[in-house]
Amino acid sequence: MASKDKIIDKIEKKIDSIEKLHDKESLMCEEVKDLLADLRDDEDESWEDDSEEDFEEDDEEVDEEEEK
Repeated sequence: MASKDKIIDKIEKKIDSIEKLHDKESLMCEEVKDLLADLRDDEDESWEDDSEEDFEEDDEEVDEEEEK
């Protein structure tokens, strides 16, 4: 019977180890998702900045055409 208890203890330890790995994977996935969200936000802000600049350049071109 003692050997069965030892085997059960080993199995429980392995299960605990697997759960810890799963927790680490989950945390890492969440961190990666956060980084991607940050990149997406930066890209959106960058796009907004670029579009504003393009709009300003278009205004200057229209002004020049009106002067002619």
